Amino acid sequence: MHPQKLRFLFLYSRLPDYFYRCVEYLVSVEYPDALAWIVCHEGEDDAPYRFEGITPNIRISSKAELQEIDSWNPDLIYVAGWADKKYNKIAGRWKAKVPVILGVDNPWKGTIKQRIATIFAGNFLNNIATHVWVPGCRQYEFVRRLGFSPSKILFHLYCADSRKFYRTDMPFRKRIIYAGRMVAYKRPDWLTEVFASLITTFPELGDWELLMVGNGPLYEPLKQQYGGFSQISMMPFTQPEKLVELYHDSCIFCMPSLNEHWGVVAHEAAAAGLALLLSDSYGAASAFLIHGFNGYVFRSKEKYHFQQQLLNLMRLEEQDLTTMGKRSRQLSATINHTTWSANLTSVLNDA
Repeated sequence: MHPQKLRFLFLYSRLPDYFYRCVEYLVSVEYPDALAWIVCHEGEDDAPYRFEGITPNIRISSKAELQEIDSWNPDLIYVAGWADKKYNKIAGRWKAKVPVILGVDNPWKGTIKQRIATIFAGNFLNNIATHVWVPGCRQYEFVRRLGFSPSKILFHLYCADSRKFYRTDMPFRKRIIYAGRMVAYKRPDWLTEVFASLITTFPELGDWELLMVGNGPLYEPLKQQYGGFSQISMMPFTQPEKLVELYHDSCIFCMPSLNEHWGVVAHEAAAAGLALLLSDSYGAASAFLIHGFNGYVFRSKEKYHFQQQLLNLMRLEEQDLTTMGKRSRQLSATINHTTWSANLTSVLNDA
């Protein structure tokens, strides 16, 4: 048995809305008498989340307040990655006292850098964490090579606030939506270029629209380049509440990233009932996309294959895309706040 008022400490980098909602559920529903303290870095300009009406038993602060950790006395510590030296020092000091969970979202790619890490970083990480938490199977392979035993590896690290994105009715609009930072590795330029080419080459696709949502260095160049296309709209970063409305007024979600460790936005889009188009290097595709069932996967280094798969989706009948959207929602339910909380707190019962 554990004391009634558990204390959870989360050492995070830049706090996204979806992670805050996971913690909020943890201490509001699963452990309503518990306390949570989230320590994080300053927010990003590309994703300026607002947290309004913070739950009373959640504290959010900067690293400057970590000097109070001894008096706060956490029962469990979660550390997002191992890049922050101060967080690592705290983890190493508390590992012998309480469970310390290390979050890792790096997929195994077999690079020279990763192979070196398996030789030299494994002992270090095992000395600062009792458990490791990964989003999916690609990350599992990496942490196994870092020396963590299967019994010390948790799954489903990342979880969208699915309830926020669910919809009961399924209105249909021929619109594709991109929601993410406008940066090179996510390749929003691939989507705008290919979409513009398709609606020009195939006049019968002229009733399709494309909505690009997000901040970043490519935002203004893309806005200027495709401003002449009435079917292409650009919108800056929007808070999750507004994003829900945009999803519900679209039927396809597309993220043509070259590399994506996971991508919670795909979970959100699946929960909203959209067909998905993701690259084969998009981590979350392993959980929320079955090729041909609720969307398509394209080969990440082949623009022609991306174009063909987008064309295939745009040529589907309304009924087929609606069915894919319903299947996406089914897949989205496999990871939720309840399972996230259960995974986190399972270490409290570890033998």
